[in-house]
Amino acid sequence: MKMSHIKYFFLIKIARLMYIGFHKDNSEETNVKIIFFNILNFSCLLNQFLATFLYLFMGVYNSAVYSLLLLPVPVLIYYVNYKRKYLLSKLIIFTYYNAIIFVTSCYFSHPYLSYYYIPVIIGSAIVFNTKELKYLLFINFLSFSLLIIENTSLSQYLPRFYQDKNHEETTIIVLVVHVNFILGLLFMYAYYMRLRMKRLIKLNKTFKDAKTELKNQSEDYLLFSEASSHFLKSPIHVFNTFIGKIEQGINENKSYEELKLYFSVIKKNIDEEEKFINNMFDYNKIILTVPQKKSHDLTKILTESLENFKKSKSYFEYVLDIQQVILKTDAQLLNKIITIIADNAYHHNKSQFKSLEIIYNINKNNLTINFTDNGVGINEADRENIFKPYIKINSIDNVKGIGIGLLKAKKAAELINAQIVLAHSNDFGTTFQLVINTNK
Repeated sequence: MKMSHIKYFFLIKIARLMYIGFHKDNSEETNVKIIFFNILNFSCLLNQFLATFLYLFMGVYNSAVYSLLLLPVPVLIYYVNYKRKYLLSKLIIFTYYNAIIFVTSCYFSHPYLSYYYIPVIIGSAIVFNTKELKYLLFINFLSFSLLIIENTSLSQYLPRFYQDKNHEETTIIVLVVHVNFILGLLFMYAYYMRLRMKRLIKLNKTFKDAKTELKNQSEDYLLFSEASSHFLKSPIHVFNTFIGKIEQGINENKSYEELKLYFSVIKKNIDEEEKFINNMFDYNKIILTVPQKKSHDLTKILTESLENFKKSKSYFEYVLDIQQVILKTDAQLLNKIITIIADNAYHHNKSQFKSLEIIYNINKNNLTINFTDNGVGINEADRENIFKPYIKINSIDNVKGIGIGLLKAKKAAELINAQIVLAHSNDFGTTFQLVINTNK
């Protein structure tokens, strides 16, 4: 147990080290590069410690002291990153490594030390972003220049401060540290590319979702305009027709009582027009809604919705399933769907006592809510069109509304990852099913 605590302690410390300079105000790409840069710097520190240990183990003490003296600058880089001076930290560390490799090569005169420029070139290519291209070119130019100088005849002009007396031991240490660093760099590059791939996949998914959402919004507004166009034409036609009759009646000196019927028809259409406008605003509000999902007691939502509906409706009763279901959903959107179905059950009904029965069916992936009324049913010819704007499903005289109620219910259902369907209908009633996907 104690070893486990120690392990997690060090993992947390390393994770914090990796995230030095990470900030919520940075772009995702900047933060990814910061993490990679911190890992790269940490890898350099570990390799420096490894080199120091190997030099001490081999008894090459002057090299061990020299290696130890190189440690402070990489540590300083974390402080610069913490201050969010990312470009400065990159310039310092890569210029520093170029200088140190050059000085080390001059001091030890070891031929393999010049190959340390390669990890510097690779690392800088990953760490610098496109906006910092001129700095990347400067670092790479410096690295390539020093690499060429040390591996051509120009190397004869370099100073030689110390002749390596432990050539074999130094060669082994240099190769071990170099190979270890290269492998670490490859691993980090693979990790970096994996992060970028995940970011691209996430970005692609975001674009696809946005495209789908825009397509759905376009279809919603098309339905909106279709319903508007259809409904606005009818009242205008009625107004023109009956205003003409009223003008004709006035010219014929008819009394108000004789013209009252025409005024009643116009008033009725004005009232319906007002209902239409309110409903269209409501529909528009639904399609712009961002669902706020929380855990709710389904029975409680249904009870509250139907009790509120029942207050303004006489001779309306409902029977509710008593099993408890906790559902993560948007309560307001679900309430709207319930109210629309209840309103449909009430108005499309010739019975003196209107009723609505609600039963749940739960399986692994879905929650199905069945709403069964005792209304007149839906004509078979109209069943495929009931979710389209302004479709009258029967010719009952007492039916009110403007024909987009079920369209609103359908859209609200989509927003809570559900689907509303007509399950069954005959002369004795209709059953609507609300199928909610519980996995989303």
